[in-house]
Amino acid sequence: ASTASRMTPEIVADMKQGYEELAENKVLEKALKPGDTAPAFALPNSQGNMIRSQDYLAKGPLVVHFYRGKW
Repeated sequence: ASTASRMTPEIVADMKQGYEELAENKVLEKALKPGDTAPAFALPNSQGNMIRSQDYLAKGPLVVHFYRGKW
């Protein structure tokens, strides 16, 4: 609520449209739920190096943290 109060009407409208598009595409219904097993993946880390989930899972449990990046 405090963040929303600092947004312009244009930003609020863009966010609303984005949420509506996600709902139309049933993104939440396709998303993993707590306890689901994620598929294997390879993604670049913050230094641009490719990281493979299988490599880390071989060492033990894996926690993945996503961040927005540039604001």
